[in-house]
Amino acid sequence: MAHASHVFIFLTFSNLAIAMATLPISYDPYIGKCKSSCEEELNLSLYLHQVASGPAHNQEIILNPGFENSFGMVAVNDWEIHAAPDSTSSIIARAKGMHIQATKSQANGVAWFLPFSMVFQDSRFGGSTLEVMGAITSADGEFAIVGGTGKLSMACGTVKFIAIQAQSSSIENYRKIDIHAFYTPSLTV
Repeated sequence: MAHASHVFIFLTFSNLAIAMATLPISYDPYIGKCKSSCEEELNLSLYLHQVASGPAHNQEIILNPGFENSFGMVAVNDWEIHAAPDSTSSIIARAKGMHIQATKSQANGVAWFLPFSMVFQDSRFGGSTLEVMGAITSADGEFAIVGGTGKLSMACGTVKFIAIQAQSSSIENYRKIDIHAFYTPSLTV
């Protein structure tokens, strides 16, 4: 006759065997979780080069409704982003998008609203983007990073800017941009 302790041991191990048999064959305890730290931090100081007119212009007005204070004016841009405030320095990225004059009255100054993609061309992030938006209301300011693609996927952060070099008649200028973002790099398999 079987003792109660033998029956208990038999039932415990048989239930354990049945439970193990129902687990997925390739059980991965990290499914749905990061295998390492999910986010990485990005800190870059670069120089945005804007040329409003002339043979090397990198923006174009596409709509000018003629309202006071240029309200509603829309321009597209393909601004270069350099490693240094010099048009001969390496191009790290391009700011491709538009800017819209969004202030109706001169009493309120100007406010250019900018949505653009910062498309990287360098070897580190080539083809990846940061999705940026914000307004220019003065020489210094800040944009929001609201997304990213490629190696910079799911980016969020800020781009602080300072006008550092205005050329004659504001036709050409450089802005130092300090990029601070967190992003989730693609997992390597």
